[in-house]
This record gives sequence, structure tokens and C-alpha cells, in this order.
Amino acid sequence: MSPEISIRIGPRPGDLGTVLAMHGELYAREHDFDERFEAHVAHGLAAFAAALGEARDEPGAEPGWLWVAECGSDVVGTVALTDEGGGVAQLRWFLVDPAARGAGVGRKLLRAVLDHARGRGFERVKLWTVDSLESAARLYREAGFRCTERNPVRQWGQRLDELRYDLELG
Repeated sequence: MSPEISIRIGPRPGDLGTVLAMHGELYAREHDFDERFEAHVAHGLAAFAAALGEARDEPGAEPGWLWVAECGSDVVGTVALTDEGGGVAQLRWFLVDPAARGAGVGRKLLRAVLDHARGRGFERVKLWTVDSLESAARLYREAGFRCTERNPVRQWGQRLDELRYDLELG
């Protein structure tokens, strides 16, 4: 019998480093992305951490949230939501460890984020992804997201189509 998977909201100390390491390692292994992808994720996480730090001094300010899926003491998935202003939230850093795939972790994380976005009164959730992440795109479409933009790019050592998905919550 496998341990139960739990989802908690964070971040706690060490969570952002875990998000970065998981993304760098997994995308290199599965999609042959180079170190520039890890730098891209690090840049976004640094801005997220700075915004969270600044918000501590402003009562009621919440620039973003991070959900962490754990199996025992192991992190097996992550997703974040950032407040982009104007009623728009951005879904970011959605990842499920290969060992936990197929167990519903991705759906649970996505449901938690979207329930939170609705509860906070966001009107729309957007996200950026790439065409090679078809399993994630399938989850997005099942949740009601629509692909609204497609741009061919060369980044992270690959030729990709960068995709934007949007979900209207109103």
C-alpha cells in the first residue's frame, strides 16, 4: 500500500528551492531543456519570493500562493498562482514527479488552484506552456482552459511552440 498524497499550501522554507530543482532536473531529463530553462524558473521564483516578502508588511496583500503535493516527506508535485492584477491570476510552476503521475496528483493540484482563484474573486486564470507538454495541456483543457495564443520560439535549446491558455472564471 502506497503512502497517501497530501497537498499543503506554502511556501515554507525550502519549497522554492525544491520547485526550482524539480523543474531544472525534470525538464532537462524529459525535454532536453538546457540550463537557461532553470534560470528562467529561478528568475520567476525570485520575483515571487520578493513579492511575498514585501506583502508581509502590507496587511491583506497576497501576491501569490504555492501548493505542494507530498507523499510522505517527498515532494511529488507543485503549482503556484500569482496575482497579475486586474482580476487576472497566472498559474505557474505546475509539475508532477514522474513517479506520482497517473495517481491524480495533477488534477488535485489544478483543482486546488482553481478553487482558490474562484474563492479570491479572480475573473480569469492564464498560463504559459509549450506544445511538448501534452499531458498537462489535456488537464488544462479538461478544466475549461482554451488555447488563446501560439508562438513558435527557440528557447532553452529547443524549437518549441509557446502556448497561452486562458480560463474565464466569471
